[in-house]
Amino acid sequence: MKLANNYFLTGAMLAILLIALFGGNGLLNMVLASGEHGRMPRELRLGCEIGLISPQQLSKASLNRKITSADFAENLAQVMMLLGALESADARELTRAGIVTGRAGSGNISRSTALETLARASIMLAGKDVISLTDGEAVNYRDYRIADKYSRSIAWLQSKYIVRGYPDGTLGKNRSLSKREATFFLYRFYEAVSSEMMGKRPADKLSFIDVPLSHPIMETIENLTQRGAFDKLILRPSFDGDSFVTVSDLTEMLNGIFGRAGKEIDQIQIKTIFTDNQGDSFSRRRHLALALEYVLDSFARERLVAQKINYRDISIEQPEFEALIKLAGCGLTLGYNDGRFAGNESVTWYEAAKLLNEVLKFASIAAPVEEKKDRLAVKSDIEAFKALIRAKKEKIHQILSANKR
Repeated sequence: MKLANNYFLTGAMLAILLIALFGGNGLLNMVLASGEHGRMPRELRLGCEIGLISPQQLSKASLNRKITSADFAENLAQVMMLLGALESADARELTRAGIVTGRAGSGNISRSTALETLARASIMLAGKDVISLTDGEAVNYRDYRIADKYSRSIAWLQSKYIVRGYPDGTLGKNRSLSKREATFFLYRFYEAVSSEMMGKRPADKLSFIDVPLSHPIMETIENLTQRGAFDKLILRPSFDGDSFVTVSDLTEMLNGIFGRAGKEIDQIQIKTIFTDNQGDSFSRRRHLALALEYVLDSFARERLVAQKINYRDISIEQPEFEALIKLAGCGLTLGYNDGRFAGNESVTWYEAAKLLNEVLKFASIAAPVEEKKDRLAVKSDIEAFKALIRAKKEKIHQILSANKR
């Protein structure tokens, strides 16, 4: 995940306008809980952010409704504009570019037609050197044989898992595409193209296609990266901060931090933190509090100061009570403005990242100093060395001349 290339810049600026900035100074003292939005598939959640679907269309009935060819073309035009491949989100540009063939109207679009449309969009982007199509051939579906002219582009779509068939090996070529399926296809397409464009530049720092570099969370992400929080995670091209953190991901973040610091982690203690997870893969707010307490106890026990807490739904008998006292001593309050801790609610990536970063800063876990790697001398090094020798010779000459006097 790297910075975007020139084709992406125009579209990226427009995309940034569609993405709400997260957080502010108040976040350091109060982190609010999220609703069930984080349980949705990332394609739907992030599809809202780039305008593929509205929040009102996230109901089951709307998602299962068939999408017309005109609506699909309009959504694809939106994606192509954000990618910088079209000057506007006018679907007529797709027709002029040969991506949409025939007239996009009120009739439903089939899955096979949607696949071929995305294949033509991929060919256009490859022609602009935005993406690189794979050399391999596409895999035919049981009910759909891929035309030779689309073989390389559909092979690329398949390699990026943009369009997936059914478990029985069929595409469902004649089935009408639903709003849900269209959003999945188009967001995956947007994410895959954006990620490939960002990957064309040398790595300098972690970045995501759904978070502009000016976003407040990027400083937090950079700090966590330097301290090893993402060392053991395979991150997606999208940060997807409103999604919920799984128990596995939070555990690996702790493992990465302790590993980078050269400190052994108590795996039994970590498992104890998540003992009452009740079969849910997502981390709860109470788990995060206990995990943060473990970090504080491990790195800053001697500097911890207890602070009185006043949560409406927390009693002294609860395991997280002591953890919340310690966090309050660091100036951190979790939960809602109405005084609820809401310990059973799932934790978003935004919340986990921000709180973990504040705890690491309090614990003074310094980012490791990068060792300078050996390299071959270049001409400038030799010239600098020669200049140093000349300066030393002149200095010695001056000293000897002074002694002769």
